[in-house]
Amino acid sequence: MIKNMEEFIHALQGEMARPGIFSWFHIVALILIIAATILVSLFFYNASEKVYKRILLITWISLLILEVIKQVLKSFHYGSPSYWEFSSADFPFHICSMIYYVFPVIIFVDKQKHPAIVDAAIGYMSFICLFTGLAVCFYTDMVMSNLIFTNVQSLIHHGALVIFGVYIFVWNRKTITIKTFYRTLIAFAITAVIATIINVIVHPLFINMFYINPFIITNLPLGNIVQAKAGYAVYLLCYLAGITLITFLFYFVETYIYKLVKTKMADNSSQS
Repeated sequence: MIKNMEEFIHALQGEMARPGIFSWFHIVALILIIAATILVSLFFYNASEKVYKRILLITWISLLILEVIKQVLKSFHYGSPSYWEFSSADFPFHICSMIYYVFPVIIFVDKQKHPAIVDAAIGYMSFICLFTGLAVCFYTDMVMSNLIFTNVQSLIHHGALVIFGVYIFVWNRKTITIKTFYRTLIAFAITAVIATIINVIVHPLFINMFYINPFIITNLPLGNIVQAKAGYAVYLLCYLAGITLITFLFYFVETYIYKLVKTKMADNSSQS
């Protein structure tokens, strides 16, 4: 029984040449992500709350299943003998993993009773997760490997950040205000503190949640240079300033586009 299970898991550990940036694998994934983003927002922008939450629930469960399978495949080492070794660095509490924690808030928390909490979750997905999804989808070097399943899972996961980062904003477009931006920063601060606690407690395991472990030089482009040359305090200030700026830019651009579209539709309506 155990041997059969190990053989099955090993069969799922099929390998491929590690896809490079803008390889055929990457380009096909980008096309699918862009198409899915447009189609989901176009067809469901005025969906009922029940349909909207059902879409998010199905997506959340699907992503969790894929994440569990990925963790199993990365932890299992086939051989004589086979053995299991979980990589603590793969624990899903990175910025890109926040979709696992934010989605339940949007799906299950009553916005009428807890508007600030749900609004913060909406902003987290629409601004921060959308940015990280876009960053990884275009710069895949940090997530690609030689395992077929993990490459597919990674692009599905980060693609979902883009698809639903946009869709959640589109569906909530009428209720997003500057307060959403402030609440998003508060929510990020809370998750960053949790990540820092994890980093400090288990620092001998070389975990770098949110890329802010004071004991490890980050592997973020440019950030690694700043931390190595100027020290952790300067790097952390730059990091937090960058997150704040990016969050505001995404808030500004998305709300600006919405206002332009709304104005254009109003003009067309008045002319007809």
